Amino acid sequence: MNELKRALEWHQQAIPKPTEENKCIAVGVHYEEVSEMMEALADNHDSMDVEYLASLYKSCDPSHLHHIETMDEIDLITLLDALADQIVTATGVAHMFGMDILGALEEVNRSNYSKFEDGKPVFDANGKITKGKHYTPPNLKPFI
Repeated sequence: MNELKRALEWHQQAIPKPTEENKCIAVGVHYEEVSEMMEALADNHDSMDVEYLASLYKSCDPSHLHHIETMDEIDLITLLDALADQIVTATGVAHMFGMDILGALEEVNRSNYSKFEDGKPVFDANGKITKGKHYTPPNLKPFI
C-alpha cells in the first residue's frame, strides 16, 4: 500500500488542482498504458483502436473533453469502480506471471520522481508530464 500511496502523492504533487483538461490527459495516458498491455499480449497489433482513443483523450479532442466535463456522480462511481478493478486485476496479472509488482511499483515511482526538476513537474507542449534533465528510466528487470 505504501507504493500506491507514493504513486498518488506523486500525482498530487505534480498536479495539485486538476483541471478538466488534466483529467482528459490522464484518461488518455491510462488508455495508452492499457494499449501497451494489449499490444504486449496480442498475437497481432489489433490495439490500434485503444491507441487512437488514447490519442483523442491526450489531445483533449473536444468531444472527449465534453464527455469529461459532463460526467455525473453515477459516471464517476462507474469510473472509480473500473479504476479500482484495474488496480486489482493488474496486481493479479503480475502475480500470475511471478512478477514483483510492489518492487516494480517502487522502481517506477523512483523513476517518475526523477522527472521533476527542483521538485516541480516538467510538461510537454500537450500538457503531459515529461522527462526532466535528471530523469532515469526504471530498471524493471530485477522484478521479473
